[in-house]
Amino acid sequence: MSAKRRHLLFALPVLLAGCNTPVRETRLKAVDERTALQWRSFVDERLRGQIGLGSIKGSDPEAVGYLQKTLQWTWRSRLDERTVSDALEEQLRLLRLFASMPGSGRYVLDVEVMQLDSDGYPFGSDGRAELRYLLRERAESGEGRLVYERRLRTQGELPWLPLLPNHRQRMARESALRANLAKLAEELVRLRV
Repeated sequence: MSAKRRHLLFALPVLLAGCNTPVRETRLKAVDERTALQWRSFVDERLRGQIGLGSIKGSDPEAVGYLQKTLQWTWRSRLDERTVSDALEEQLRLLRLFASMPGSGRYVLDVEVMQLDSDGYPFGSDGRAELRYLLRERAESGEGRLVYERRLRTQGELPWLPLLPNHRQRMARESALRANLAKLAEELVRLRV
């Protein structure tokens, strides 16, 4: 066996290990285009294009130190506010609820992530998500009138698949968050102000 082939055989496990955790941003799409198209006709006229995103609170704690950062990167993807805000913005745009310009909508949606975790390590993974949503009228001074307040709890389950444990944990958490955002979309479509 030539030296090139021997080096390739030794490097192959290292290259495959690099494929273990995908390097990507989490994109959570709770409502698909077809469902959004059907739901748009049920949206209250006073809400169309009038919702802007306010504060989004709650995320996984930041890892401290090299070992903790490595373990967090290896075993699960960290949820941060940007992931939730991107998913909410995309969902509100699909439903035609999102205000076209920042600060121009009549209503502001504030979100607080109360719980987002998964268990059942390493094989079965069940995710749990609990988020608190507040929809208020935008007011120049102080807080406006509260239009919608809800604390939604959802679960995301994954059937047994031959995935690595870290992928199962991440996918269970994403599944629970996706279910929570879909439940919010369903309630916003029915909301009358």
